[in-house]
Amino acid sequence: MRCSNHVIAKNRHCGNSKPVAVELLKANTYYNMPVEEDLDIKRIQTLTDGVFAIAMTIIILEIKIPKGLDAISLNNHFLTHTIQELFIYCMGFITLGIFWIGSHFHHHHVMKTDRVSSWLNIIFLMFICIIPFSINTLYNFRHFKLSIMFMSVNLIFSSLANYSMLWYAWKKRFIKPNFTLDHFVHAKHRILFPIYIYLAIILISFISTSVALYLFLIPVLLHAIPEKGNAKLS
Repeated sequence: MRCSNHVIAKNRHCGNSKPVAVELLKANTYYNMPVEEDLDIKRIQTLTDGVFAIAMTIIILEIKIPKGLDAISLNNHFLTHTIQELFIYCMGFITLGIFWIGSHFHHHHVMKTDRVSSWLNIIFLMFICIIPFSINTLYNFRHFKLSIMFMSVNLIFSSLANYSMLWYAWKKRFIKPNFTLDHFVHAKHRILFPIYIYLAIILISFISTSVALYLFLIPVLLHAIPEKGNAKLS
């Protein structure tokens, strides 16, 4: 009689002398091997680069000049709307560039990944994909507190998600040996410090939305300063 259990049936049919418990133990050991720690890091790198490429491209598409304007109306529209929109575009584009450089730095020093690390990267990319929407909101409602606050919160969560990837990789020892504790601390401060600026922007938006809008330049200028923690990394 053929048993419903495949392992038992195989042993009975073939006359295998090995105990069924040994076969089941081997099967269980095989399926519990930590294969998830050997996931290909290049695939998440490719996904990250693709998401950033799309996000950095579409933010310019919302800047439009109305058709049918005469010379005077065109000048007025360009001076009162287009220039401010271009400023927001440049600020948003460079901000996305900062996050991409951070992710590039992260993936350069990570040797391997697992399921949790991949999901943290996906959550990070989710917040990155919201940034074009936040920038579009600033295009149309830059004098409203809600648009300033939404952009700030978006960047805060993007920074937190970025740091979570670094923290998890450091905790799991997925990072290359030449990435020391000093490098980790420098990277941590570089990622988390702008959060305090974004919180300040939220508070200042209740006083002046125009001032709060220009304060988004501060993290951009701070990231233009070379990081000391990278000086000894090659």
